[in-house]
Amino acid sequence: MAIEKCQSCEKPFKVWEHNLPMPGTKEKEPITCPYCGYTIERTSNGWWHASDLSEQEQRDYLSGKLTDFE
Repeated sequence: MAIEKCQSCEKPFKVWEHNLPMPGTKEKEPITCPYCGYTIERTSNGWWHASDLSEQEQRDYLSGKLTDFE
């Protein structure tokens, strides 16, 4: 899981990549901001899931304590 910053509303959100075990099938898949609905595409071997940050996660991200999830 990673943290993305929306290119439109600039809010941070969580993104997971769900990979499928099928080599050679990389295609552009959508990543949609859970706040404003802005969508970008990024290459994946599966699909992307996006979710908003909790209030505590947002505070930690803004203070620099949270950069990515493991």
